[in-house]
Amino acid sequence: MEIHINGIHVDKGQTSSYRDLYNNPCECDACQFFRDNFATQYPDVVTYLQQFGIDINYPLEVMDFSTDKKETTYHYIVYYCVKGKLTVDKMNEKIGDVDLTLRNWTIADEAYAQTGMEAPYFIIELDIRK
Repeated sequence: MEIHINGIHVDKGQTSSYRDLYNNPCECDACQFFRDNFATQYPDVVTYLQQFGIDINYPLEVMDFSTDKKETTYHYIVYYCVKGKLTVDKMNEKIGDVDLTLRNWTIADEAYAQTGMEAPYFIIELDIRK
């Protein structure tokens, strides 16, 4: 099902099925902490991602840049892939404390090069710090 969200073309069905074909959730402590806490701490971001057909439990990658391994502070960069295309190569958004960067497949390798998804697609990068 192709939809348009603020000028962004999205195939929610293809985005949803993509995770089944390519992604297996990482079981490391950082990824598990992310999955256990993200939805309750950032519900507005979850709602934003779900409109594209994203299952937040299946990111392409969760990168933990936390320097203090206490659960009170953290820094994650998280990547999701969406089947569709942006009207521009790059968009920046901010939802609460989370910075989002959306990149079309033409420049997706700035952030994450090996998606396994056929073009057109775009990458959503989340920069999460607490």
